[in-house]
Amino acid sequence: MRRLLIIIGTLVLIAGFWLLIFQYASLFRTTEDPATPLPHANIEIQIPDPEPIASSLRILFTGDLMLDRGVKYYVEKIGGGDYTFPFTKIKSYLDSFDVVIPNLEGPVSDKGVKVGSIYSFRMDPKVFETFSYANIHAVNVANNHAWDYGRVAFEDTLRRLKEKNIGYFGGGISEAEAYAPHILEKDGVRVGILGFTEFLEHAQADGDGGGIAFTDMEKIKSAIQNAKTNTIDALIVVYHFGEEYIPEPIARQVDLARFAIDEGADLVVGHHPHVVESSEVYKQKKIFYSLGNFIFDQSFSKETMTPGFLEVTVSTLGIESALLKRGSMTQYYEVIPPVE
Repeated sequence: MRRLLIIIGTLVLIAGFWLLIFQYASLFRTTEDPATPLPHANIEIQIPDPEPIASSLRILFTGDLMLDRGVKYYVEKIGGGDYTFPFTKIKSYLDSFDVVIPNLEGPVSDKGVKVGSIYSFRMDPKVFETFSYANIHAVNVANNHAWDYGRVAFEDTLRRLKEKNIGYFGGGISEAEAYAPHILEKDGVRVGILGFTEFLEHAQADGDGGGIAFTDMEKIKSAIQNAKTNTIDALIVVYHFGEEYIPEPIARQVDLARFAIDEGADLVVGHHPHVVESSEVYKQKKIFYSLGNFIFDQSFSKETMTPGFLEVTVSTLGIESALLKRGSMTQYYEVIPPVE
């Protein structure tokens, strides 16, 4: 009897053990057919929108543009009197920018009397007809030749620029206009440009009297402060300054350029020396002291026949890039673009 009880107890223990095993295994077993896939939950996956492509404004700054004297001679002799002649070889390069901005070295008028030196310029008004061809939509008028044929020719030039819808800066029919920025805008990107010259102090705009914007420190400071009250993404200051035919800026140029940066300019561009000068970075802002000639009849040296082209890209974040390249001119003053 005692043996029977032992056998029965052993069987009960074994049965209890296997019962526990099956109960534990059931926790991991599904009652569905394993060949039938479980339904997927409806999970919403958020895919971020691609970053929008930032708009940008591409500006090409060039140096001195003078279509009189020797340039005019070849326009008439070889170009059939068509002032697009000096631009034909460079047109596609100019068209790759939103706007081209040269220094307009002298009045474009048929009015006035020569009051300047023997090196005085007055360009034929037919010149304006070529500006759209060359993608020129704004010009600097603050330079040492602006007054070559007096106030009459200067103000006639401004009037004709307005009629042709060509912007200008560095001069005006009043002091307020002369020191006001020219605003460029494209797809929400806005750039302000101011122009000044250290020459022609006697011709500076004053009150309601028109003239050029002179490099008076207080007026530069005030003009920069006023310009920055506009909603702009970058402010560019253009100077017509320095000494002719030297490759390095003089102390006065350095002082003026750095002063503009100190007061809030984002980029400084210069011309007048007729040759490309060196550049520098000051307080993380770029200064290009001279872009040399764009089109000018100075064939006596390679340097004066080497145009500087400053390619500037601006976005809503400010100056994205500023790259200086060099082109060339033929013996007939046709401009050759820089080699990529």
